[in-house]
Amino acid sequence: MKKELLSFVLACSLVLGCAAPVFAADAAADEGDNAAAAYTIVPNMEFTGNTLTLSLEQAVKRMTTSGAGFESAVLKKEASDAQAKGQEELWMTFVNTSNAMSGLPRGVLPVTTINPMKTLNAKIVKMTRPFLISQSAIQYEIDINILEHETTQVYYQVLQAEEALRIAEENLQNQKSILTNTEKKLEQGMVSKMDLLTAESSVQDAEVKVASAGSALKAVKMSFNQKMNLPLMQDVKLTGTLKMANAPSIVLKSAIEAALSTRNELNQLQYQLDKAQLELDDKTFVSRYSAEYLTAELAIKQVEKGLKDTKQLLELDVRSRYMNIQNVANEIAALNKTVSNAKEGYRLAELSYNAGMNTLVDVHSAQLASFQAQLGLAAKTLEYNLAINDFKMAIGYGTGSSGSNSTTTTTTTTASS
Repeated sequence: MKKELLSFVLACSLVLGCAAPVFAADAAADEGDNAAAAYTIVPNMEFTGNTLTLSLEQAVKRMTTSGAGFESAVLKKEASDAQAKGQEELWMTFVNTSNAMSGLPRGVLPVTTINPMKTLNAKIVKMTRPFLISQSAIQYEIDINILEHETTQVYYQVLQAEEALRIAEENLQNQKSILTNTEKKLEQGMVSKMDLLTAESSVQDAEVKVASAGSALKAVKMSFNQKMNLPLMQDVKLTGTLKMANAPSIVLKSAIEAALSTRNELNQLQYQLDKAQLELDDKTFVSRYSAEYLTAELAIKQVEKGLKDTKQLLELDVRSRYMNIQNVANEIAALNKTVSNAKEGYRLAELSYNAGMNTLVDVHSAQLASFQAQLGLAAKTLEYNLAINDFKMAIGYGTGSSGSNSTTTTTTTTASS
């Protein structure tokens, strides 16, 4: 009887053991179905949902306080803080060991024992600790500045695409107006059938331009939504308009001085120079003609050259961006006049055409010139605003790499080495 009961229990165990994975698989499948259902795919190219209204300031705040980019910046800062903490702990190891050695009676330690706080490693650690702390804060600021820069860029790109669509739609309306006038003139026998066909083709071409501008706008709006950590097809309305950003009052000499005192590339190179100098100073008992000493001396010269070259390159960068702002501003001033003249040229050409004083080709040429001038002005306005943004980055910390990537972390050694 006991054997039969044991057999029954074993059989139940086997059945339940086989069933458990099946139930687990079913549960996993259900969970996967729920996850798949949570991701909604819009079946067309229409933006949906409650309209989200954003100014440039609101978009920047959103990007620099939440989302994947902000989270990455925070994680990088935490990693840098941890690295700085590691140097602090290593420094305390040197301090504690030194204190312990100083409390020992004379003669306990060999005469050749060196105080660990006077070793090269200790000196480098002492210098590295504050550097890594400052780099953690600077790199975080750089990452936030880059997020702001990217947000401003894509925000203005959407505005420029919206303006391009508006211009294309205005061009379509003008082409339709030309077609209507041409049809009337054909009825009056004032133009040929060929003129009508030309006008119809121009309307079709304008419709294609509108469709193309609409597609371009949708593409950049999706890019904007992706940057904003929104669903790709989220309906967003930007409250800004495409106009020239207010340029900061720029004193070139002061801007160059700001870059040379702030750019992180110089901070990192200065650390490398200070570290190389410590390593050379540590070779007191090494022959000045030995390969070891000459190599350490060469390392200083190389960093000094890098520091000098970088300063010159940074000055060149600031000067180039400064000139670019001036040049684009001048181009916009000229384009504003060109747009005004082109619009007036189209108006006069249409009046002359209606009066029978010029041809349909003249009207189309004038409208094309107006269309292209307006597109050129919109593109230059975008270029100007981004140039202002780039200049602000250039005279700040820049977009340099993290200090943790450019710094050789001191290797952990025993305090008595």
